[in-house]
Amino acid sequence: MDFDRAPGVTFKSYTLSSPPGGSGTFYQAGYYNAPVADANLSQAGATQTLGAANVPYAAHVFLVAKQAGTATGGAGAVTVTIDGTTINDSGVRAASQTITLADDITALSANEYVETPEKWLGQVTFTVEVGSTGHTAYALDFNYGFCKYEDFGNRSFTITDLEIIGTAGASDAGVDFELLHHKATGWTYHASAFVPGTTALKKMSTIHSTESDIDSGLPFAFKVAGMSTLVAGAASEGVLVRTTTGANNAIEFMDTHIGVDL
Repeated sequence: MDFDRAPGVTFKSYTLSSPPGGSGTFYQAGYYNAPVADANLSQAGATQTLGAANVPYAAHVFLVAKQAGTATGGAGAVTVTIDGTTINDSGVRAASQTITLADDITALSANEYVETPEKWLGQVTFTVEVGSTGHTAYALDFNYGFCKYEDFGNRSFTITDLEIIGTAGASDAGVDFELLHHKATGWTYHASAFVPGTTALKKMSTIHSTESDIDSGLPFAFKVAGMSTLVAGAASEGVLVRTTTGANNAIEFMDTHIGVDL
């Protein structure tokens, strides 16, 4: 049987269940993996690692600048480089790669987001690189992390639908579901409580208001149709869903369906 749907609209589905004894933030259709505390790199310590060895993150690496970096005592641009192992969408792995993430730390601006085109595996290293500039003092504060998002095969698309349905494994008054548009604008740096991503396109607790709690053993659902958000999936944009729980084992199981017009 063929379903009645708008021409060109495609759906993808994702499943979530809370890990045993776990509460916190979980993602569908991608993920953010970022420390809450920032990195503070300077001539006193110019490197910062991210991730663990041998883990298949297969994700982009990003930074969010506090403000413009500083560099004194020399001439020329101080950069930020990433070192590690890359993997492309054709499955080609390349070890010992170095790419430049930021061309000039002094040209960055407050809350500016920068992302690598490449995807990375295992542990990577950020380095504030002086090179042959001769700078004797330099500094840059930034948040950082991995990001993975649904871009429907690197295609641009319009988000049309979101539907979440599941069963609660525990009662939770702190649960929430948010639809996120991954893009380069709208990020906010924080020194000690960084939250990756931009303002939610749709947020269950806002739309449902008072009726946003889930009760153990009972079903729940959240649906929004008729959306028209353009996503430049061919230009490092995408979509993902963030689920926040305040109780252990809050989600017994949950399916998330995202509809887009390609």
